[in-house]
Amino acid sequence: MGFSILRKNEKNTGFTEVTIQEIAAAAADLNIRLLALRTCVSLIANAVGKCEFQTFRNRQPVKEREYYMLNIEPNINQNSTMFWHEFIYKLCTENGGLAIATKHRSGHEMLVVADSWEKPERYPAKQNEYKHVRVGSVTYDKTFREHEVLHVKLNHMDIHSVLEALYTSYSKLISAAEKGYRKSKGDRLKVKVTQVEQGTDKFSENFQKLMENQVKAWVNSDNGVLPEFEGYQYSEMGKERTSENTRDIRALVDDIFTFTARGFCIPPVLVTGDVADTKDAVNRWLTACIDPLCDQIEEELIRKRYGYDEWIKGNFVHIDTTTIQHFDLFSNAASVEKLIGSGAFSINDVLAAAGLPEIDAPWAKRHWLTKNFDAVEAAARAVDNGEKGGNGA
Repeated sequence: MGFSILRKNEKNTGFTEVTIQEIAAAAADLNIRLLALRTCVSLIANAVGKCEFQTFRNRQPVKEREYYMLNIEPNINQNSTMFWHEFIYKLCTENGGLAIATKHRSGHEMLVVADSWEKPERYPAKQNEYKHVRVGSVTYDKTFREHEVLHVKLNHMDIHSVLEALYTSYSKLISAAEKGYRKSKGDRLKVKVTQVEQGTDKFSENFQKLMENQVKAWVNSDNGVLPEFEGYQYSEMGKERTSENTRDIRALVDDIFTFTARGFCIPPVLVTGDVADTKDAVNRWLTACIDPLCDQIEEELIRKRYGYDEWIKGNFVHIDTTTIQHFDLFSNAASVEKLIGSGAFSINDVLAAAGLPEIDAPWAKRHWLTKNFDAVEAAARAVDNGEKGGNGA
């Protein structure tokens, strides 16, 4: 017999027995939910962590302290990938992420992710105030005003309540499918007990012990001997035919991944492992999920760390999401030639986009144009001159 614990029964204020099997089933159901959620969160966090946070001064790219903090070391205990993973996890699981600025003893500014904070009151023309901000084991006594924090919300309305309702419905379906599958594969015995045996003392107690200690052990074993006592006659019943199989259960589990992914605007094929139409799915994911999120983080960084006066001068930060996709230099050789030959990009621009070191030479920074390109006006003049020359010949 399985172990059990007691839980309070709200109806009669007494207690109800909860078996270990029920706890194990609830844990398995929770693990499926967490796996689906964390798969989606990791996908988003990995993408944001791979982005380049470009910093500009007078509209020219610079790589100084701000660039180092956003791309390499936000604080002394985290690299940028760890920092953005933590920030995105809070953002996706709690529908909001909060980061505050603090200073190292060297005087350099750092960014840290808040673990919790008191939800601020909303004001139409006054800055929100964030109290009891906790980072790790430290709770700040200071009240942070809106301009002192980076606060990002994933959605205007939290999607988790909807996902939880779907999780509850699907957990019941999965349990029913598992029960049907086990029933179809299990061995079933019929026991015939004579009336003489039924009239013996402690029949119910002895019968229960027999079923638990000998019959159940025999059914669950690969090889065994089932003793048949006087007054007991066993006969095997056929397995119950059912259409349930492991594929049906797997399909229900995949459904959980599918609607979790859709809740985060992720094409389901990216979390279920399918490879068909992956390229189009990645493009849709970047457009519908990553770009809007990075755009919101970028706006928050600009308005909190730069402000209007600096922004109008051309001092700002830009999140480059083109670095997310893997760039194969050889398979894109024709495109690289056109990018450089059209004069739109320098050689160093293309090398930087490919994640390769730039060339420290003046010619690598120049823009080149092939002789195949010419201005429309020049082509028109050449046609006119040709026609005139032909008429005069």
